[in-house]
Amino acid sequence: MLMHKEFSNPTTIVGAAGYLGLIGSTKLGGTTRHREKELIYAQGDEAGDIYIVEYGCVRVSRITPEGRRLVTGFYFAGQVFGFETGGERQCYAETLEYSGTRRLQLDDRDLANPLIAEMLFGYLESIHQHLLVLGTQNSIERVAAFLVGIADRREDGSNKARLPMSRCDIADHLGLTLETVSRAIHRLQVLKLITLVGAREVILLDRTALIELGA
Repeated sequence: MLMHKEFSNPTTIVGAAGYLGLIGSTKLGGTTRHREKELIYAQGDEAGDIYIVEYGCVRVSRITPEGRRLVTGFYFAGQVFGFETGGERQCYAETLEYSGTRRLQLDDRDLANPLIAEMLFGYLESIHQHLLVLGTQNSIERVAAFLVGIADRREDGSNKARLPMSRCDIADHLGLTLETVSRAIHRLQVLKLITLVGAREVILLDRTALIELGA
């Protein structure tokens, strides 16, 4: 069966305000507003804090030693990003549209907080699932999984996937070329599983078929 749950990020929360009464030992900063394509933090910066998206969309990427860009994730309202395993950031984060974020300043004591631990384990699980998808699914299955995951992030439960990211971003996230992503989207249209509304919105015509595409 097609694996798509990695795209519906398990670190989703019900708004940043929900943390105000839940993380007593952690300082939750105020809203920072970002312009489109604004850098939030750079690869190589000091790590430690994590971020909550209040609105908009954030892309997290990494530049390999060979100069290749890998997009590790896209984060929408209510989602958390910025976890790192060391003292230096291995990725960089920037906005894809006008966005707002709030910073959670963590220290070692906060790692004992059950909510923080749950978020961290969820983040690691999403990475694991993403690697499985890249290792086991073909291009059409990856694109179908991605679109279902993006649609699943909508709070209204609709079958629309809004895409603030470019197809090049999607390709760098799914380990595909731009041309392969475009062909996969076209193939899903031919199969009447999706339809495009402009360049930035996809309507899922048959969600079940998309999920079961790889069965």
